Amino acid sequence: MRSPQILIWAPETETLHGLIGALALKGYVCSIVSSEDELANSQPGDLLLIETNADTLTRSMLEGLIQRAWQERHMPVILLADKESLPEIEKDTNVGDFVLKPYVLDELPVRIQRLLLRERKPGGQSTEHLRSGDLVIDLPRCEVAIAGRVIDLTFTEYELLKLLVSQKGTVLTREALLNKVWGYDYFGGDRTVDVHITRLRSKIGDTDHNLIETVRNIGYRFRANER
Repeated sequence: MRSPQILIWAPETETLHGLIGALALKGYVCSIVSSEDELANSQPGDLLLIETNADTLTRSMLEGLIQRAWQERHMPVILLADKESLPEIEKDTNVGDFVLKPYVLDELPVRIQRLLLRERKPGGQSTEHLRSGDLVIDLPRCEVAIAGRVIDLTFTEYELLKLLVSQKGTVLTREALLNKVWGYDYFGGDRTVDVHITRLRSKIGDTDHNLIETVRNIGYRFRANER
């Protein structure tokens, strides 16, 4: 079985090398990237780990890295962040998870494992595709298409749709969606789910809410019947 490949954008420090050592003990193979060219030319990875306050990393660069990792390389992103970064992290829907510094070495491998499992096994299924009518989710490619047209989704929108489709016909509460897509320790509220559902509906053309149905005062479900 291939070891998961972790790309790390962070200054080379003793702390970083300690982290790499801890990840290696868990079976992860790590590569440090220090420029956008290095990232673009690196071997495909399974996850990108970024230290947000690296001296060479501006806010616009960070946003570009996160977007490129997901949209071009289909890599989820974990940020090593400080408390001052929380407002910006909340706005960025492409961030898969984050760890506040100073972090505990035992915590990060657990978060990486949870994020990788969440991406690879939606709703416990291991099929290559999820289908509902002319909507198809290509799991290996992390791609969503409707009637053959690829839909541009953020990482979180993709994870949310994947979960809903994998359990279509089942009502999922807002709390359940938060826990499974954002994680149990996510600091946001139920409104986060509503905002993402609205964006998702607009992107998949669900203006009449025929695909993603609202169950009043409870949550949402993906329509079970093929359209």
